[in-house]
Amino acid sequence: MKKIIFRGLIVVIALSIGGKILMDRREKDNEELRTIQTDLANYLYNHYEIYTKDKDKIDEADKKYNGGNGTITDDEYLESLKNARQYFNIEKIEFTGFSVTPMKSLEVHFEINDLLSHTATLGVKSAETGQWIYRIDSGIEKPGQDHYLSRKDQETNRSIPMNIVTFYDGGID
Repeated sequence: MKKIIFRGLIVVIALSIGGKILMDRREKDNEELRTIQTDLANYLYNHYEIYTKDKDKIDEADKKYNGGNGTITDDEYLESLKNARQYFNIEKIEFTGFSVTPMKSLEVHFEINDLLSHTATLGVKSAETGQWIYRIDSGIEKPGQDHYLSRKDQETNRSIPMNIVTFYDGGID
């Protein structure tokens, strides 16, 4: 009888130790994912902005240009298209999940200002800084979205207010 109790006690201790190791490992992984989200949020906040196109201005430019046969030149047409953009600052970033690509890169899914759904891919770390190099699918037109993510002309170096960031704590899918 004592042998059975002793064996049972050994099993319980082994499971407790294994569970503790697993929980510590999971907590460390979640901390790393939180660090990635914080770093990516800062990067987006300082290097990107949102724009939308004013359809009326674009239509007006198209009429004036008329496929190259209108009253304005190519350069004037391109400038008028550029001026048809309305820019907005990033006011909210919500991380919605993580996934691993077939090439073993980490994809971070996020929404900006409740307007844009985007993905950043982390494949390699910089040898100089030791930080992740983000590949963001900016400027890509997506069906149903009339706002776009683009790099800022003048990058900033401000710290993002953490109250505009919603973190994802669900782990990697």
